[in-house]
Amino acid sequence: MSDRTRAARIIAKKQVFEALIGPGFYVALAVGLLLGYFLVSAFARSVDSSGFNPRLHPLYDAIGRALEGAFGTAFVDGLFAEGPLPFAFAVSYLPVFLYLAVSSVFKFGLERNAGAVELVVYGPADGTSYLIACYLKDLFLSLLALVVILGFTLAAAGIFNDFAGPALFLTAVVAFFLSLALLAYGMFASMVTANAASSLALFLGIVLFFLIVLFGSFAIVGEYVRSLSTVVGNVVQWISPFYYGNLSLQANAAGDPLGLLAGLALLVCLSGAILAASHFIMQARGVRP
Repeated sequence: MSDRTRAARIIAKKQVFEALIGPGFYVALAVGLLLGYFLVSAFARSVDSSGFNPRLHPLYDAIGRALEGAFGTAFVDGLFAEGPLPFAFAVSYLPVFLYLAVSSVFKFGLERNAGAVELVVYGPADGTSYLIACYLKDLFLSLLALVVILGFTLAAAGIFNDFAGPALFLTAVVAFFLSLALLAYGMFASMVTANAASSLALFLGIVLFFLIVLFGSFAIVGEYVRSLSTVVGNVVQWISPFYYGNLSLQANAAGDPLGLLAGLALLVCLSGAILAASHFIMQARGVRP
């Protein structure tokens, strides 16, 4: 084991311990589980003799109208083809992911400005070790949250007699691989900006931009807007985690396991490329902003 790897592992352990003794992670997880419970329980009340009818519950009525208006009925039917569990799982994980990503990006920027990272690298570590440690901490907590949310979702499925199909487990897998790349973008945003607020704004802007491009490919819009979205999408899709995540889901829906594995592998490659870029930027700029 290299000195850099050993240092990153030790720092990551300390950061995981700090995160687990604080309330933030548990609050975000509780909010996510509560949202998931509401979605699963509301779905159970939205089923009649003809099947799923979102008009029976105000929550799904609002969700259904919003999604149908933006993406069409076929999109909504596909989203709930196996019931509410994949959708509820994704919504449950969202608060946890946002907490981990936002807090890490902001904290890393603060620590760079305060000289905490500079202090650490005077020991047997360097800036890249600290960056990798922050990344590993977020990945561990993300995986922990995904396991807890998956267990909770399966328990809710048993309580409300919902079908836990393969789409639920695929959603969990894709969510983790998406987190690999999105958290890497968080580290990258921290490297290229001068302070914590700028890092956070850049990271949120990157994620929002990729989401807009993704939603633009699904949305029911005019021909000009669709053409513009297609052009932009073709340019940025190679650096968008959501493109590869959607590619994996589409490959699975088409019964193409190799396409699914390729999409997940490309997410890993994208994460590695972003982290490598962050490493070179830190090497060039140093640990001080």
